[in-house]
Amino acid sequence: MTSIGRALLVLAYPLVAHFGVIQNSVTLIAIALGLLIVLPMVPALGRGSVVAWVLLLPVVAGLWWLSRSAHATLPLYIAPVLVPGFMAGVFGSTLLAGQVPLIEQLIRIMEPGPDGAQAPEPEVLEYARQLTRAWTVFFVTLSLTNLVLGLLAEPDGMLLAAGIRPPLTVPELWWSLFANMIGYLLVAAFFLIEYAYRRHRFPRQPYRNMLDFFVKVLAAMPRLVSNAAGPRR
Repeated sequence: MTSIGRALLVLAYPLVAHFGVIQNSVTLIAIALGLLIVLPMVPALGRGSVVAWVLLLPVVAGLWWLSRSAHATLPLYIAPVLVPGFMAGVFGSTLLAGQVPLIEQLIRIMEPGPDGAQAPEPEVLEYARQLTRAWTVFFVTLSLTNLVLGLLAEPDGMLLAAGIRPPLTVPELWWSLFANMIGYLLVAAFFLIEYAYRRHRFPRQPYRNMLDFFVKVLAAMPRLVSNAAGPRR
């Protein structure tokens, strides 16, 4: 499967999940969960990995069982909490003592010159730290909001499924709208607004436009992953 195909499937997940919830369709919910679980396995499946194909069997069996369960919606509450929580950890861990903020790492990789020899200006580095902190707070807020809405959702929310009646409930539709639609739009809006502000405040950038920026970010990903433990200053 091509990268474009995988990207389309990633984009399809929140839509399928949302319509599965509002239509109370266990089939759509099972498909959404299938997308969520199988997508990370696609590269290995494409390579013909025996382990990946063997693991696919219990996944399919689990989805079939879940489609017949009275609480098929419950697993959908997990991803909107864990994904932004994971992203908060990725950004936030680079703000710890002795670590280089993630955005600063990206800037140093993208700057011209061998290994970022042309050092960014101090103002740029300070902005990078503040932006890393802002993304951390943003993802923590997103994760906690999804968690609270998931706990209070009615009729299939996490607390009600556990037999606990919360003093306040929200329609499951509200949770789904935020978790599967609004949350992603907020991420996009945050990025676009910050990108426009950054281009205005720092006109000299190591990329020509947004498309070139994404290309350079993708090219920098291997270096960022290798620095996941946090380079020492």
